[in-house]
Amino acid sequence: MLDDDLTRLRETLAKGGDAAAINMALAPVAAARDPRSIKPLLLMLRDDQDDHGMWSILHVAEAHNDQTYVKAYVDTLPDIVGTAPGWSSVLMMRVLNSDTAQHELVEQLRDAPQASRVAAASICEDINEADMRFMAKTTAVLVACK
Repeated sequence: MLDDDLTRLRETLAKGGDAAAINMALAPVAAARDPRSIKPLLLMLRDDQDDHGMWSILHVAEAHNDQTYVKAYVDTLPDIVGTAPGWSSVLMMRVLNSDTAQHELVEQLRDAPQASRVAAASICEDINEADMRFMAKTTAVLVACK
């Protein structure tokens, strides 16, 4: 059932669906509240899609507890950087803005695959270049990535 719902959502995105169409296709995924949906949802984010629809997808993915969400996020980091670099920064900043999610990210990155650590460090460095005020939040992440 979840796979079918995710497939319908992908098809809606592929057809260039607007926010209303995306929300309609997203509704059964959101209702299921299945943590297995987090990775596929994050991997659907695209910089060239309807922003309102992408925010809806992100909110459904983030609806899970920090440990579950951050685990899926870390696993998808290398892919998200390549497919949606703009959203990769948004995702990181949202994690950094939550003390509990930021702590969870630092903990999980210590044991994460190298590709995830490299991607996280790259995103944090880009964020720091854009706005040095994030240095206080990115430092622990950068240290965990080494």
